[in-house]
Amino acid sequence: MRRILFIILATFCFCIGCVSDYDRVLPESEKIPVLNGVLCADSLLSINLTLSNHPNGKEFLPVENGVFRLKRNGVPISPSYTYSTDGTYTFTDTCFNGNIYEIEAEIPGYKTLNAKTVVPNKPDILLVESDKKENKRAAKIFELNIDSMGAEIHALYVFLFIGESDSNGNIRWDKRNIYCDSPFADSFNRFYDSWSPEGFIYEYENFVRFPVDNLIDNKLKSGLAFIGGSEITRFYIVAAAKEYDLYYKGGYLQRSFDPEVNLPFTYQPIFLLSNINGGAGIFSGIDLSVFDF
Repeated sequence: MRRILFIILATFCFCIGCVSDYDRVLPESEKIPVLNGVLCADSLLSINLTLSNHPNGKEFLPVENGVFRLKRNGVPISPSYTYSTDGTYTFTDTCFNGNIYEIEAEIPGYKTLNAKTVVPNKPDILLVESDKKENKRAAKIFELNIDSMGAEIHALYVFLFIGESDSNGNIRWDKRNIYCDSPFADSFNRFYDSWSPEGFIYEYENFVRFPVDNLIDNKLKSGLAFIGGSEITRFYIVAAAKEYDLYYKGGYLQRSFDPEVNLPFTYQPIFLLSNINGGAGIFSGIDLSVFDF
């Protein structure tokens, strides 16, 4: 009996010692270099180099004395660049579909950073406005077909913006949620909507993500829709390499975290991918397609 009482008392004291109130003060940590570069097909190679900051900080200290070594498809290319005060380096090389890039960056007092990525090849994309019978709700419906996706594409993202002109002819763009009827779309940012257009059940917040692993024969056929009309409808379709895909989804989950909703029972730490050896950040390629209606 004494042994049992001792065990209970020891366990109670242990639990009390492990629980404390969070005072909302996050500790300082040593700054590390952060390299961010999203290489978009048909755009100049550009990266941003800063030092990390405290989570409560709003400014990142730019690094303006970086030394770079660059390779495209295994061949060294010019490290010449123009520098912006926010830590952005824009090089003279234009990224093209299928290019493989390697980068090394040296910052005095820190380890050499290095990373590698590929700019995805452009898939065949057909996006047309549907001529189906008129919907009971004021909705626009589109048909998306994608084929010929290379092995370097890890996921597809679809973003929707609608534009309205003001009296001066200036266009105001508004990001919209998207209705999607494909069973292959990622479900993490979707919710059921009883007021969705006919033929649709789920609405997706901010974008629709299609993991290529979900698709059959690397082909996608999907209906897309949104409620209401607009003067201009613009779709952005991003074919993302693996690094960008996992980094973007992780970042989105972190930013959408709401303590009032997620704590204490549904919170899970979000892993944010980095492929920067010797530091943090992301160096990855994407292909971007734009469709205006």
